[in-house]
Amino acid sequence: MSRTVAKIVDDKIVYAVQKNMNKRFRTIIPQIKSEIKPKISNIILNQLNKSDTVQSLLSGKLKDDFGLFGNVVKVTLTNIIIEISEGIELNIESSQKSGSIITTTLDILPYSDFNKIISVAGGSFPSMGGNVDWLEWLLTRGTQVVIGDYWIFPYAKGRTRSGGNSIMKMIESKPRQPFRVDPNYAGTIEDNFITRAVESVRGDISKVLLEAVDRRF
Repeated sequence: MSRTVAKIVDDKIVYAVQKNMNKRFRTIIPQIKSEIKPKISNIILNQLNKSDTVQSLLSGKLKDDFGLFGNVVKVTLTNIIIEISEGIELNIESSQKSGSIITTTLDILPYSDFNKIISVAGGSFPSMGGNVDWLEWLLTRGTQVVIGDYWIFPYAKGRTRSGGNSIMKMIESKPRQPFRVDPNYAGTIEDNFITRAVESVRGDISKVLLEAVDRRF
């Protein structure tokens, strides 16, 4: 059995290794980003499709409340995923304090780019009373009153835009609750069905990144 008689640590060697690893990692960042973007996008899209909010947009109360029609929700989700994918950033930095050679950061859905999400094609459509900015309402307005002089009338007869039986109707003689997003689905810019979906698959996203890095070292 052998044992260590002397141990020599040269900070210059450690620094040289760190510098070489940093340089190597920086050169492969574009390759890693190219590989992980579609995988992360699919993970997020699958999680969004499982959410109660998206199911309600496709065939439930939110579809009726917003007057959604055709494939507007699917188109909007596709465009949201495109924006999320384009906004993914991978960075590295030296981190001697933590004892690591390098620290990686993966930025998804930065708040500074959230306006791009809100304004994607499909997230708004024209109506007789003006634009229906349903995605902005859903993602940012919480339970605030969105339209003060209209309410959701639940017993409409005939064909509605969404194919349901609810329409927006002007508040007239009787006091009514003005229109706001259903509290079960309402979101704010910090906490909405998209941010919750991303947060819930954090582990899966980390695994994709780790596997992509491991293949190159």
